[in-house]
Amino acid sequence: MNVTIFPTGKGGSESAVRYLLSDTDHEGKKRSVLPEILFGDPTIFTEIANATKRQHKYTSGVIAFRDGLESQSVTPEQITTLIETFRATFLPGLKVDENFADFWVLHRDKNNVELHFLVANTELSSGSQPQLNIHPPGEKNIQFFNAFSAVINDNFGFAQVVPDPLKIALKPFEAKSPNGKKDKKAKNDFAQVLHSEIVNGTIGNRNQLIGYMKRHGLDVQAVGSEFITVRLPGASRNTRLKGALFSKDSDYAALVAEHHQSKIPKFLTPAEAKVQKDKLIAGIEARTAFNQHRYLTPKPGAKRSHRASKLPTANLPHRLARCQDEQDHKVKSVPTKEIRSTLKDQLTQLKEQANPAAKLPTANLPHQVARRQDEQDREGQLSNVMGAAVEGLEAQIGSLSMQYHSLMLMLVSAKGRRASQIKSQLMALEQKLTALNLEVEKKKIQAKDPLKPTIT
Repeated sequence: MNVTIFPTGKGGSESAVRYLLSDTDHEGKKRSVLPEILFGDPTIFTEIANATKRQHKYTSGVIAFRDGLESQSVTPEQITTLIETFRATFLPGLKVDENFADFWVLHRDKNNVELHFLVANTELSSGSQPQLNIHPPGEKNIQFFNAFSAVINDNFGFAQVVPDPLKIALKPFEAKSPNGKKDKKAKNDFAQVLHSEIVNGTIGNRNQLIGYMKRHGLDVQAVGSEFITVRLPGASRNTRLKGALFSKDSDYAALVAEHHQSKIPKFLTPAEAKVQKDKLIAGIEARTAFNQHRYLTPKPGAKRSHRASKLPTANLPHRLARCQDEQDHKVKSVPTKEIRSTLKDQLTQLKEQANPAAKLPTANLPHQVARRQDEQDREGQLSNVMGAAVEGLEAQIGSLSMQYHSLMLMLVSAKGRRASQIKSQLMALEQKLTALNLEVEKKKIQAKDPLKPTIT
């Protein structure tokens, strides 16, 4: 599982919403599985995101699970809890629809689970519409997101996401085709050829890389100690290539070794897991403090109160105003224990909601078995499992009900084939809601009397 933030968000949000709900993918191919709205209303989100005059109106990203068992093992209840955990991590202290607006859509057409999200870059409770950015620039924020992925993967029992230095370095070639945007195959082929030449040792240093690019039609504009600037055929602007692959003292043998290492599944040891969890909690604490000060603390002069004081000068108007302003600016201490407890509860809930039938083979690895035993020794047996199951089902019902409502709104303006597709989705949702409501009733009956056989 990995979180990716896309370099988009400028202009209106209509195109982003339209893509997430489209029955075709980015290459114009028909999706094998139609998108499913998880949270939010497309029309309302678009209106909120577009209300600001700022250039960057929203943040777009995806939580993507790997193909195969990783995507097959995640349950609908876990998806709901994961989204709630994401919100509590990157928007701590803020409430959905009160302080922020987001929109979540599930894609399964690539044979994996992808939770696409859009977050409006505006805080809602203030009339001044201050900027709200869940992914500010800087290395600290990148480490914060990396810690989230590491902790969630460890909690699920998934292998960690290990960056491939060659894939990262060659990404600009995949993004900009040597033959222009029309030839998508050419850009992929060029990146793949470079990749192969570096891995097999034909290109063993930066000078050889520069020579290879020149021989294959790339105009090398400038060479610096930390970068290479090139003009790709068909491009109107230069592209600056930065990173280990393009630095003067780069070690290609070491990069190739890291490339091979990235293909070997890596799982965290208990000590490594603790380090990542501490990093995540520190990030949540810092962002909670920022949100409290930026969005939840009354602004100076918003309220004035006249209080008695021991000093005779304390009753002067400027003293009163300054005293009140200082109190308004004071940020409440961040509840560290509460943050730790909340995160622990969310991770525990994700484990409780796991589907035993789709249990990953990695669950029986020694470090996973040892960690489960440690957790049992520390925490004892989990309680209220049935109650958590009911809550998970009710959350799923709420999510599907929101989706049903959104589809009804879309049906009003839909015509032809699109209208037929929406009607089919509505029928499928009705069946799901009926089945889930029946399951909730069964769970409630079983919770009242565990020994009583359930009705089938």
